[in-house]
Amino acid sequence: MDRYPFCLFRLPQNGGRVLWEITNTCNYKCLYCIFNSTNEKHSDELAMEQVTDALIQLKERGFMSIKFTGGEPFVRRDMISILEKSKELGFDVDVSTNGSLITSEMAQELKRIGVDMIHVSLDGHNGATHEKVRGDDTFERTIRGIKHLTSTGLYVRLGALIYTQNEHNIEDIIELAISLKANEIVFSFMEAIGRLKDDVLISKRKIQDVKDEITLLQGKYCGKIEVKYSFTETPSNNHGDKCPAVDKFLYINNLGEISPCTWVVGDNPAYKSKLSLRENSLDDILNSQPIKSYLKYIGKSGIIGCPVQRRA
Repeated sequence: MDRYPFCLFRLPQNGGRVLWEITNTCNYKCLYCIFNSTNEKHSDELAMEQVTDALIQLKERGFMSIKFTGGEPFVRRDMISILEKSKELGFDVDVSTNGSLITSEMAQELKRIGVDMIHVSLDGHNGATHEKVRGDDTFERTIRGIKHLTSTGLYVRLGALIYTQNEHNIEDIIELAISLKANEIVFSFMEAIGRLKDDVLISKRKIQDVKDEITLLQGKYCGKIEVKYSFTETPSNNHGDKCPAVDKFLYINNLGEISPCTWVVGDNPAYKSKLSLRENSLDDILNSQPIKSYLKYIGKSGIIGCPVQRRA
């Protein structure tokens, strides 16, 4: 999974990976949401039939892995059916959720379906630090959902964003994750993207200092939980690889529009397809001008590694 060490997304050795914002509706309103999700309902999101057609086309084109995100995926009443169909088609499937809508019964269904991983965001070791960025009355709901998931034996990864209020509580967050019986925790730095337009909450800790701390904690908690980090930074050695987007990675938004990557389209919205999977085939979209323009840009610019560097 490390052929592209500069890429924040886990890429399979064979085939490609899809990040699919299956809905933009969310019952939380996190300060740093890259997709600016709200509790607004979107009537023009893909219906189950359109999702199924897209899944079949993705599989035919060699994509093997899908991460469903949102919004909050489980606000969709057909989310279990979407996951079931994805597994039936042979995809490796994981879901990013805030955990608040996960009931005991739903966790059992996810286990039955064979979802490969559930990623839950947990941004603090207590209610104050978590709710500072994720909103009031979110901590206990998230904790409850995590407990339902881990009780089934599902593989649960927790994601924690490092920011000013929790930057010195990394070990506390790890200890909470262990008490919840999570399998893995991954730390990232909060970025001033999406809804977060200023840097008041952005940690000023040096990346290397945080890496060193996490490395020590990896040793301390080895055998209890897998501790990782995922930081955007200029790679020291990328083996001359260019961005794998389109061939190895795609981002699909809640309207069925396709982009090379969330980071790329965040910097340059012109690379988002004007066509949607609602009315168009995957091949037609990937052969449309916005996607072809990105491939031309990467091919001729000589850019090595990620074309979007967030944190040096």
